[in-house]
Amino acid sequence: MNNDIQVSVCIITYNQEDYISECLDSIINQETDFKFEIIIGEDCSTDNTRAIVKEYIEKYPKLIVPIFHERNVGPVENVKQVYKKAKGKYIAHIDGDDSALPEKLQKQFDVLESNLDCNVCSHDMKRSNKNGVFKIGNWSYAEGKYDLFDLYMKLPFFAHSSKMFKNKYDSDFWDKLLSEPYILDIDIHVANLEDGDIYHIGKPLGVYRVESGISCEGKKVNKILPLGLERVFEKGLIIYQEDKLKLAAIKELYSLAMLQCAYLYAIYDKDISLYKLYVNKSYKQGSIGIKQKVFKVGTFFPSTFFLLCSFRKKVRGL
Repeated sequence: MNNDIQVSVCIITYNQEDYISECLDSIINQETDFKFEIIIGEDCSTDNTRAIVKEYIEKYPKLIVPIFHERNVGPVENVKQVYKKAKGKYIAHIDGDDSALPEKLQKQFDVLESNLDCNVCSHDMKRSNKNGVFKIGNWSYAEGKYDLFDLYMKLPFFAHSSKMFKNKYDSDFWDKLLSEPYILDIDIHVANLEDGDIYHIGKPLGVYRVESGISCEGKKVNKILPLGLERVFEKGLIIYQEDKLKLAAIKELYSLAMLQCAYLYAIYDKDISLYKLYVNKSYKQGSIGIKQKVFKVGTFFPSTFFLLCSFRKKVRGL
């Protein structure tokens, strides 16, 4: 076994007492032919998460490196501090409510060692609800290499907890990229892929916990999600401004993303003004067909449209 740390598993957790043990166990039990560390950022949880983490540190003091924030700093600052502390050649990101399946670390490490043109390795994920019951349909894509344009085409493409990437960035890079509390994981993905590709493993090597992410908070849309999508797509418009075909594709996806935001506001907030705002933002990028027209009709009869959206969500079991 290589005595130098090759992979830093960076775990981000806050108020995840029901899941953090499963997450930690899934990493501790990984079998690898290289040395890895676990860096966990515990963001001053108000539940029992910190006490559970401390128990694991007592059991595995040479494996786990804790960052116990004295006050709640938020997910972006938490990510920044954990990434900065990473010693490994690669960083594997894991959210505290997700978990790894056997062979995850070894397979991703081997892929990145064999594909020097790739900055990122991702993999398929199984879906689980809050109670640990697997949902129908994995988060999956065909195995192979993808580039930044593919990331845009397939957003959100891979789960953040499926990501291992080259730890080649200095402190200034993270300070600049993660400078505001509204930054999303896709901001990091885009930055990672500006000078390298993704290799995606078409096999589930982790479990993604649905119904517990940042998209919605207390049955309300987390406003950083639509703002983040706008920011990332605006960057895409700049990146591909000289390529007419790719630019047109980015605009279409931008439009669809704004419709999805409008849908979320219809389902969770039932906010007529925000629903209309994001439908109009969709049209700003161009006309994209019948779905967009249906949403436009919904702006004239929002209460009825919101009821139909809620019924659709219930029928589909989302």
